[in-house]
Amino acid sequence: MNGIMSRGDEKVLWQGRPAPRCYTFQYWKQALIGSTLFLASSFWLMLALELIGEGHPFWLALFPLPLVVGSFIFGPLQIIIARWRWAKIFYQLTEQSLYFTESKSVQLAEITEIKVKRMGKQLASLRVAVEGSSPLIIHCIEQPDSLLALLNTHCPQLKV
Repeated sequence: MNGIMSRGDEKVLWQGRPAPRCYTFQYWKQALIGSTLFLASSFWLMLALELIGEGHPFWLALFPLPLVVGSFIFGPLQIIIARWRWAKIFYQLTEQSLYFTESKSVQLAEITEIKVKRMGKQLASLRVAVEGSSPLIIHCIEQPDSLLALLNTHCPQLKV
């Protein structure tokens, strides 16, 4: 996605966003465990509610209720939140800076190291180490080699 667009007085060299399925399902193992626990605890809650209907004490439903809520937050809700966040994530590389979702930016001269986590032949996440601050992550970029080539060209002290 090379472009000729400009950002102020800077020329945009590359822009992108995460691959939707990769970004949404990056925590699929957590979501699977949480969903399984959610289904089991929901069944337990359903049994407790039936027992309450037959005259057993109300407190029987209080045991599985926190487990139902917690497992939903831990599991299926994570996928829903990731899909909602995906629409708001954009990355942009200019001649002088790397921008993360319009709110964070890094000067190219400050980037010291990039770690690549491959998720497939044409899909990777990049961990960008910056002098004096915590690393920033570019999630699930398709065809990351073009971005890496541009970063190698424009970052003087970069280690990949």
